[in-house]
Amino acid sequence: MRVAELLEDPELRLRPLACLDRLDRPVRQVFVTDLPDPSRYLDGGELVLTGLMWRRGPYDSAPFVAALAAKQVAALGAGEAVLPVPDDLVAACDRYGLPLVAVPRETPLSRLMAIVVRRLDAEAGALGDAPATHAALLERLPADARREFRRRVLGELIRYDRRHGSELLATLEAFLACSGSWTVCARRLNLHVNTLRYRIGRIEELTGRDLSSLDDRVDLLLALRAE
Repeated sequence: MRVAELLEDPELRLRPLACLDRLDRPVRQVFVTDLPDPSRYLDGGELVLTGLMWRRGPYDSAPFVAALAAKQVAALGAGEAVLPVPDDLVAACDRYGLPLVAVPRETPLSRLMAIVVRRLDAEAGALGDAPATHAALLERLPADARREFRRRVLGELIRYDRRHGSELLATLEAFLACSGSWTVCARRLNLHVNTLRYRIGRIEELTGRDLSSLDDRVDLLLALRAE
């Protein structure tokens, strides 16, 4: 599979931003990351997808792109769920010869990852064995990458529970298992709804995620499963 093929899918609405003449590079696998330097988890030929959480300012783009280019990844897909792809990232990709594609907020990175995995498996003649659940997708990632993802998403929450003897992690898991239903979750945990709302508020503060957002719920669910 090649990145250019994904650009031809009108439903994905991907936009090429840098090194348009190199979008025919073959993609061997897909890797999702928000690490400042994920190079130790890369083998080359990956389509790297990122939500740009690693970027604190313009000075972060060049080191991030340089690390990817050194590993000879196929391309970088930058999610625009929060902000448009910054100009400094485009410039860094042009400088290091790394194809860059913007992934609009209407296309969750989790969905794009699933599509790429499915197409790669189909090309390999293993469509019948293609992962059909988020747990199967997680298993395709290196153990170190899963642990690091869990730490970055849930680290503050886990530390808070340890310090205060609270049960926020268990509350989060129950809330997601109840599909975000306040009444069902409160009943399951034997809590007043207001108490549950307070706990969810603390969870959002500690994780920086919005539990009314489907994308954020998916991130939190995957982090809970990434042990």
